Amino acid sequence: MYIYFPSCKFTESHPEVSERIKAFLSARGVKIAGCCRLTHGGVSEGDTALTICQSCNIIVKENHPEARVVSVFEFIDSLDDLDLPDLGGEAISLQDCYRAKDHSSEKAAVRSLLDKMNAEVTELPPLPGEPDFDGTFPLSPMSRANLAIAPKSFSAMEKDLTPMDVDAQVRYLKDHCARFETERVVCYCNSCLSGLKAGLPEGRIAVHLAELMFPG
Repeated sequence: MYIYFPSCKFTESHPEVSERIKAFLSARGVKIAGCCRLTHGGVSEGDTALTICQSCNIIVKENHPEARVVSVFEFIDSLDDLDLPDLGGEAISLQDCYRAKDHSSEKAAVRSLLDKMNAEVTELPPLPGEPDFDGTFPLSPMSRANLAIAPKSFSAMEKDLTPMDVDAQVRYLKDHCARFETERVVCYCNSCLSGLKAGLPEGRIAVHLAELMFPG
């Protein structure tokens, strides 16, 4: 069984897009779950959990090693009956996520979907010593709630965090985002999106990949 975890944060910030995704998946036989922190117990051996949030992915994966957990973008990219919007060759920057750095199949699916939408993607080369981007996630102490629900995974990440005070976080986000040259910057993570929105200069727009795929 395929089970989709729609992400509380994503649904709150993109309610209409979230409903369109759920309708799209439901029509293909995917079961729609609720909050991963409350309903992950519904995943069983042999199931495939689909996630649109890096934290959901980590939580479900650690609590259900018997199941397969993949990004919803991998599932959608594998379908033959896609009717995606045509971006008309738009030059758009892509921001990868720190928590997805080892998810090669997810990153490949993201790029494949952008290619299918006829986007011309540019990517920033990493700067030496710069924290891996994930909004303020790697710039803050690890959440106690995260450590409580998926202690193995989130504890392993603590060594990669670079906690900063709020002013330093803002400076980092603005410095990082000043390097983007396209009008729009796309990402596939809730925290990345909020970080891009906080850091991008006027005239640049942060957008979630799902917004491009399921416009109104």
